[in-house]
Amino acid sequence: MGRNIVKNLKFKKHTGKFFDPELFAEMLDESYKNTKRADGDMTKKSFSPSSLGYGHGTCPRYWYMAFSGAMFIDNNDAVAVANMAQGTQAHERLQNLIKTMPQWKAEEEEIINEYPPIRGFIDLIMEYDGETVIGEIKTAKQEVWDARQAEMSPSANHMLQILTYMKLKDAKEGFFLYENKNTQEVLIIPVVMNEKNKQIIEDAFLWMREVWDNFKDGDLPMKPEGATKTKMPCTYCPIKKQCYSKDTPTGTVQIERFKVPTL
Repeated sequence: MGRNIVKNLKFKKHTGKFFDPELFAEMLDESYKNTKRADGDMTKKSFSPSSLGYGHGTCPRYWYMAFSGAMFIDNNDAVAVANMAQGTQAHERLQNLIKTMPQWKAEEEEIINEYPPIRGFIDLIMEYDGETVIGEIKTAKQEVWDARQAEMSPSANHMLQILTYMKLKDAKEGFFLYENKNTQEVLIIPVVMNEKNKQIIEDAFLWMREVWDNFKDGDLPMKPEGATKTKMPCTYCPIKKQCYSKDTPTGTVQIERFKVPTL
């Protein structure tokens, strides 16, 4: 059951004649949901760096079915939709701000790789003394921001995203700009393509190649060991209904889930 976007409806009996707050709350919730991408058949053509290290993005069966064409169902509730919209607005605001600074290219830049097939969008690019520096903008709620500040390290899935861009752009350095959703305070977390990070991204590319080669061979992977509808990586998977359908084969090969690195 989805979260309600309006939280203050436990009031005394409403005595107004014309305005129904509960009906308005339902309409607001539905309006948010109507901004989601419509459910329907979709065929993925490439891996997405932003989803590689989290949830269904770690599942080889998901990618096989997505590459083959599947019924995608957006399970996000109104609160999740609102959070994503806030993140998009923060990206645009910060990119517009950074455009006023010399040396920065603040518009998103599409990046495409042939093998393994990857398509993504880089938030920020700077050329400094002939070297490319990659920047990624993220927004975080208070407790997540506090953790990032305490550790001075990004989350693992965010690290995989920027390392993918750094590898494909042959960049030695990058950084994250984390904005606190509550206060608009900012953390700047540098990233260097050192030996540890090189190994992390090489392992990720090896896994993507294995999954892509298996797709080209036509062998549907089995569900990850221990997978259930209510556990990761299946919990919020957009093709969960089709994956668990009795009409969908169990699969013929066992490919391990992508192992998210420890930073």
